This record gives sequence, C-alpha cells and structure tokens, in this order.
Amino acid sequence: MPSLVKDYADFRAETARLTSLLASTTTLAPKHRKYIAEVALLRLAILIENSMKTVFCKLCCGATFIDGAAPTLIVQQRNIPTAVKTMKTLNRPVTRNGLPWNDGKEIRENIKFVIDPSDKCHQELINHAGLMTDIRWIRNHIAHRNDGTRKNFVKLIQRYYGARVPGVTCGNLLVSPRVSYTRPLIETHIVKANVMMRDIVRG
Repeated sequence: MPSLVKDYADFRAETARLTSLLASTTTLAPKHRKYIAEVALLRLAILIENSMKTVFCKLCCGATFIDGAAPTLIVQQRNIPTAVKTMKTLNRPVTRNGLPWNDGKEIRENIKFVIDPSDKCHQELINHAGLMTDIRWIRNHIAHRNDGTRKNFVKLIQRYYGARVPGVTCGNLLVSPRVSYTRPLIETHIVKANVMMRDIVRG
C-alpha cells in the first residue's frame, strides 16, 4: 500500500536546505539577506504547493498516512491522473477548471467529493489556512508587485508591525527583527510549514 512517509521526508529535507541557506547568510549585508529571504520564500511557496498536490492526490488513491492509517474516502481513485479528473468533475455542475494547491479553502474544495469531510485532513487544512494565506500573499507580491498583491501585502504589514508602515518590502518583512524577536519571519514560516505538513500527513 502506498504511503506518505517518503513525501513527508522529502518535504523535511527541502525545508532543511532552505534553513541551511538562510543560516549561511547571517554575515551578509542586510540588502543581500533580504533578497535571499525572498528567494527562500518563493521556494517554500512552490514546495508547499507541489507537496499539497502530491499528498492529496495520493490520499485520493488510498495512500496511507505516516502512522499507517488509511484516509476516509468517498470514492477511491485508481491513479493520480484519474484523481485529478475526478476532483475537477465529480458532483460538479460545472467542471472545476483548475485545482489550486496553495490555499487551504481551495484545497478543501478540490477534495470534498473524494475525501470524506470527516477525515482529519480537512480540519488540518482549516487549522493551517492562515499560514498558507500569509505565504501566498508574500509570494504573490514578490512575483507580481501589482495593486492587487500590494493590497494584501499591506494587510500583512499592518498585522505584523501593528500599523501601516511605509516603505516595507517583502524582504524587510521576512528578515526584520521588528516582526519577530525569536527568529526572522522567513524562518518562522519554514518551521510552521513543517508543522503543517506533519499534521496533514500523520493521520
């Protein structure tokens, strides 16, 4: 029976590489640390998105959680391509054109007709939705820097700084000691991403 053990190990290994990269930048000038933190955030966002797709597609096919428990499925899929097609079409009056994997609410929408709502993974997606939103908003502003992404980024600035502080870039937010006194925000997001993935795959 397929399992999520390797997928979780791969996720941990990739986040460990990001953490190691960030640790190697502590002696660099702040402007370089900010750019590297932005790159690390982009890598983390891609890793989360790809891992969520892999994990939930495998669960739809009956892969077990890392504790050996089986997911509670409404209808088990034969393979990943079939699972993707089913998530787009099953019980949907209109075909779901895309399957987003970087938004907790959207992931629950993807899987709701295949993985039973009573399965614990649904609740874990709710629990960690805020983290996914934070990472997605920062990722989008790094990548696009338009009015729409700026609007969401300003919300993050207000939340983390307690006020609307002008001139704050994504790099500032990710490494500023004003945001976190224990570790930079980028490192906090990596730690929380590991917790999120563990909670989702452990069953």
